[in-house]
Amino acid sequence: MGDYTYPTNFLAPLPGHPVNVACKMMASASSKLQGLADVTAMVYNGTNGTLICLDPDTEYIECADPTGCGLGPDSRALDYQVCSELVLPVAGSNNKTDMFPPLPWTPDMIAKYCQEKWGVTKRPSWITTQLWGKDIASASNIIFSNGDLDPWRLGGVLEDVSPTLVAVLVKGGAHHLDLRASNPQDPPTVTQARELELELIQKFIQ
Repeated sequence: MGDYTYPTNFLAPLPGHPVNVACKMMASASSKLQGLADVTAMVYNGTNGTLICLDPDTEYIECADPTGCGLGPDSRALDYQVCSELVLPVAGSNNKTDMFPPLPWTPDMIAKYCQEKWGVTKRPSWITTQLWGKDIASASNIIFSNGDLDPWRLGGVLEDVSPTLVAVLVKGGAHHLDLRASNPQDPPTVTQARELELELIQKFIQ
């Protein structure tokens, strides 16, 4: 998701090509466990492995997304949105079908958390009722852009639905790369995607 070609502060202060950097850190570490610790430190707090101890309770706030929402106002906004209108897969872990420590996370637990934290009840069918879900053929003038390095693309529209419902796949693109400010280290594919998007928007508003 955050595998940008240049240094960013989107989820944490990360270097450019953080996946490649993580692989190099793992390969050059004194042990596999040390390599994992170094990469975890980089991903969770951008320290490149220099922080000796990690405290998840200070790195990420508790939220409706068990993988974490980050810190600061953005994280609180996402947490409220997950509680009120987004439907995320229930992604608990059990250490049997995955490599993570057991972390039960059920719909009932999410509902209880959201009610206690925000005083809201999840509306699982709100998006499909209000925004028609994926039944979008009668809509128009929408660009669906996805980067092929973004795991969220799997929930996206990846093929054109009509001449005015256009899918743009950015090869080598991370999460919403085309919506970020231009950067000299942008891959050429995102520059091309932005040009196409501008062209489409101009057609839409004529």
